[in-house]
Amino acid sequence: MKYIIIGGGPAGATAALEIRKHDAKGDIIIISDENYQFYKRSKIINLISASCSEDDLFLKGKKVYDENKIRFINDRIERVIPEKQQILLKSGDEFYYDYLLIASGGSPVLLPWKGVELEGIYTLYNLDNAKKIAKHVCSAKRAVIIGGGAIAMKVIQNFKKIGLDISIIEKSSHLWPIGFDRKIARIVEKKITENGIRIYLDEEVIEFKGENGKLSSVILKSGREIHTDLAVITIGMKPNIDFLINSGVNVEKGIIVDSYMRTNIPSIYAAGDVAQIYDPLYNMPILHPTWGNAKKQGKIAARNMIGDSIKYEGTVPIQTIKIFGFTAIAVGITHSKKNFDEISWISFEKGLCRKFIFENNQLLGALILGKQVNKKIVKPILKKAIFEKAHINDYKHLLLLEDNEFNNIFRRIEIKA
Repeated sequence: MKYIIIGGGPAGATAALEIRKHDAKGDIIIISDENYQFYKRSKIINLISASCSEDDLFLKGKKVYDENKIRFINDRIERVIPEKQQILLKSGDEFYYDYLLIASGGSPVLLPWKGVELEGIYTLYNLDNAKKIAKHVCSAKRAVIIGGGAIAMKVIQNFKKIGLDISIIEKSSHLWPIGFDRKIARIVEKKITENGIRIYLDEEVIEFKGENGKLSSVILKSGREIHTDLAVITIGMKPNIDFLINSGVNVEKGIIVDSYMRTNIPSIYAAGDVAQIYDPLYNMPILHPTWGNAKKQGKIAARNMIGDSIKYEGTVPIQTIKIFGFTAIAVGITHSKKNFDEISWISFEKGLCRKFIFENNQLLGALILGKQVNKKIVKPILKKAIFEKAHINDYKHLLLLEDNEFNNIFRRIEIKA
């Protein structure tokens, strides 16, 4: 049996190792446009402040594919031809498969800004990006971060360790708009500004200016000019699916898959950042671009490619950020919509927040913010409760009590159920 996997991130690497675990003789090929074996992408930011070494990123070692007889090809996919069960690479090479897994991940969103090609402007998605930034910060004094989401929060702290003068540009009315609402964001924004970092909200970049081919300033829509030596763009990701145009594989925002991670073509599967799968909270197919989901989906896709019949039961989106002593955990749906109920408790003095989203007394989402949040306890409890759409009923008021332990609350709910 011949298995081809496009992408060497968490979904692709997990799938390859899972196939090898159950199929000792199958021919497994991973094709990646990065010339690295599997590494922990979420830790690359720590290279910038030398909080970790490059070797620390390779959790399974730098030769994990060789050790498991998995062929690794550094190339870019050009086309998928399902009727021939064939893929074409940029190099001109072509391969045939029995089963194909598309786990091609995502790419940073870039807008057609004037001057975006100047030296000193970077995205932060892969190891090579991180290496370039780490080299540049040695001579930089000022940095602009474009976008105020989860990645930006990590960049801020690493740049602060180095001692850079930092500015953040966010087009929304507040930071981390996916997780926070405006009121809650103010707690974190206050702490960030207290650390000497400037925040520009309701602002957008319209142009980069430079001298001798190097970045010298950023121009905002308000007309403000921010002088800087370095800019990091963190405004979002898009799935890498352009090579599927005219392939016959069903795509929308990502690749449409069923509960077995299978596309509309039986021999082709998808997992990770590109997989668009039904979400019970939103009642529609959506993307879940997180590390944990990618690994889970990759494993299930692999098992089904070797002949099992395992369903992906769905997941609850979870994001965590840590910034200057605060921990924020966003689970499920964190913004109220039509027909949703919300209860919340916020203390600006203590820097604490609890917010819960309901529909018909069923828990759909939660946002927790504080300085003493134990994410190892809170995350799995909330994930389970929201995944099961726990009926809160008479326990709503307990969720807002500052001194209540979540495990005790949800244990009482489960007992009643």
